[in-house]
Amino acid sequence: MKLRTLVCLFAALFASAMMGFSALAQVSPEEEQVLEEEFIRSKAENGESHASGNRGDLGPVILGNPTQAVVAIRVGIYYSYTATGAFSEFASLNHPSVRVSNTEGFAYVIDQSTGLQIDVISPGQIVEVSYTNAAGYSVSGPAGTFTVAGPVRFMPELPTNYFRVESIRRSNPLVSGSPQTVPQYRGAMEVSRGSVTAADRVNLMNILEVEQYVRGVVANESIASFHMEALKAQATAARGYAIANVGNYIARGYPFDIVDSSSSQVYRGVISEHARAVQATEETRGLVASYNGRIISALYSSSFGGYSDSNHWIFNSPSSQLPGTNVTPYLTGIYDGEGAAPDLTTDAGRQAFWTSANQALAYDMCGRVGNRFARWRIPIPASDIKARLAGRVVVISGNTNGNITGIEVIQRMDGSNRIAKVRITLTTGVVEVRGWDNLRNVIGRTRSVGTTPVAPCTGTAIAANFTLTNPAIIEPVMNADGTLNSLISTGGGWGHNVGMSQYGSHGRGLAGQNFLQILKTYYQGVDVGSYPITIGRDPGTGPPTLFQEFYAPNAQGTLVVRATPDLKKLVVHVNDYDFMITGDQLASGLFTMDISPYLVQGVNTIKYNPVGRYGGATVNVNVN
Repeated sequence: MKLRTLVCLFAALFASAMMGFSALAQVSPEEEQVLEEEFIRSKAENGESHASGNRGDLGPVILGNPTQAVVAIRVGIYYSYTATGAFSEFASLNHPSVRVSNTEGFAYVIDQSTGLQIDVISPGQIVEVSYTNAAGYSVSGPAGTFTVAGPVRFMPELPTNYFRVESIRRSNPLVSGSPQTVPQYRGAMEVSRGSVTAADRVNLMNILEVEQYVRGVVANESIASFHMEALKAQATAARGYAIANVGNYIARGYPFDIVDSSSSQVYRGVISEHARAVQATEETRGLVASYNGRIISALYSSSFGGYSDSNHWIFNSPSSQLPGTNVTPYLTGIYDGEGAAPDLTTDAGRQAFWTSANQALAYDMCGRVGNRFARWRIPIPASDIKARLAGRVVVISGNTNGNITGIEVIQRMDGSNRIAKVRITLTTGVVEVRGWDNLRNVIGRTRSVGTTPVAPCTGTAIAANFTLTNPAIIEPVMNADGTLNSLISTGGGWGHNVGMSQYGSHGRGLAGQNFLQILKTYYQGVDVGSYPITIGRDPGTGPPTLFQEFYAPNAQGTLVVRATPDLKKLVVHVNDYDFMITGDQLASGLFTMDISPYLVQGVNTIKYNPVGRYGGATVNVNVN
């Protein structure tokens, strides 16, 4: 049977399987409410993830394109514990010990230093691994206790096996109340150490295929009840982050690429594999968003209230300058709605847009998608505002010891016209609060005690001390003596407002847009396709053959080759077709070719073989 016949057969079987997914992946109203509540709880408790852009302390979100085809990823697993009256899910990367069991078939325990098997377990049996700097790794299981040089790897006999990490717990985001659960993981597990691992402690990692990893991320970083096209967009963003960040933590001295907490993107293994997350992953297999041949920083946040902001206003660099100089073409603020964008440059325009709870034309509004944070109006006592000033203001004169006597807006962001800077006058001085993060923590966070405020969209109370975003409108309420009594902040959305809106994606999916349209709207000017890889050969190493799989929704795609001058030619194999790109065709540095005649609707394979002693290229296939 010819390979193309096999590919077509696989595509047909895949389509049939996806029909099954669609039938399985329906969400009841009760489950939808649970999923949303747990999403909000998790974001409030763990914070937005580095992948979403909200962990500037951890460095750039995207490191770069891989130099090889990425099949597997090494995910560092955090240690968790239950202290008196409190559960810490992502407590530390340093485990005092690790206890592992499995669910199907045998699991083999391997000393990586020798490659020798030191134990084997059946379902229900547990192996414990610890480390002392004096002796090395101690492995205790059915076969006894051994001291080895390590690292120690757990390998499954069956691909359907899950490893259980009995020594930690994870919150289950798919169950009401997020009960503490023993997590389960696909692939292999490894207990290891890096140069920064604490003394007498170990690191734990899950080694698995990228696609298996992505299916365990989607329902943590988005809401599994959202429209399937929105979940596909989320899966594409999550995959791009994972592939571009291979080696991120290794460079920091750990033995893994990324981690399972919000320090990368939240991954809870099998327990977070909602059927809809699995479907979204499979129907975007191998796809990422790229700009000019590089994987993008696919930032996202919960909702924008109908208008996003530009990267250089929110994550301004240098931090002392607002806006920053880091203009990013694909992270530009857009009107997230139908029809013409509103004029927000006047007080009347801002009032009309930001105070209305019924902006039916915006995709993330409460009337469309039930987004309780699409519009909010929160009173904040002056005492709360004053308590929040420490470390978040620039002192113009005096100090912050006195009472607040006034707050005024002195700068607004482009596009959304949200507040970028306010000046606060006190009886003892003048200070300014500048930038998104400072503003949301000072005047975009609900009151700390007392009756919680009410969101005008739903009438549902927002929790006390809940951080929203920088407001668009503020209204000071003054005391008779001229001091501030409270401030009423009005705005829309929740998160940093850059890139893709998760609720907006849901609304766009409901309006009939597919995930490609969603991604290309939120990330202006990007392509969506197989992840770009850098190919080439080192002298004497032989010609590398790089293999990728990618999903083509409509069996349409364009091969893009960005070549260096020394690349003599490139042999490409798509499904069961071969063709060669000559040096003359590559001479301009950019070569494109419609390869739709060779593609199938569904999963496709492509192999690259560069020819020539020197030279290389960045290659990928953009789908249409």
